[in-house]
Amino acid sequence: MTVVERGIYRIELNRALCKACGLCIAWCPQQVLSADAEAYPVVSNAAACVNCKACERHCPDFAIEVIAPMA
Repeated sequence: MTVVERGIYRIELNRALCKACGLCIAWCPQQVLSADAEAYPVVSNAAACVNCKACERHCPDFAIEVIAPMA
């Protein structure tokens, strides 16, 4: 599992659950995610994340989670 805590939100990608379908990358309106050499998503622009959770909602395998900081 990859955890990225740059920017405001923490983005967790579970590669063991991910099948590299690319839906999270395609649905992200802020281009926070990109594909690595094997087509798996990686966080390439965490500071642009606006916590819309489009990536979470469209992931068929529940392999990505966006977590807001605790107040």
